[in-house]
Amino acid sequence: MLSDIAEVCGISPNYFCKIFKEETGKSFVDFLNELRINKAKELLLSTNLKSYEVAEKVGFSDYKYFSMIFKKYTGTSPRKFKEERQK
Repeated sequence: MLSDIAEVCGISPNYFCKIFKEETGKSFVDFLNELRINKAKELLLSTNLKSYEVAEKVGFSDYKYFSMIFKKYTGTSPRKFKEERQK
């Protein structure tokens, strides 16, 4: 994905990452993960999808990796997040 975006911009992936961080204060990967996790939180609360289905919908093919990233950004697992918010 990063290569595709950089190509559309007509620059190298490394230069794109440098410019992106200078402009946003975040790495492209952090920005993308935050976006995906925010959408995942929304889906967990507004649908009956299983956590692994949410992971796939927001662009994670590996559920364990999704769960690790979700916990990094929210402090809790996807399952616990959903349980705590539905009480």
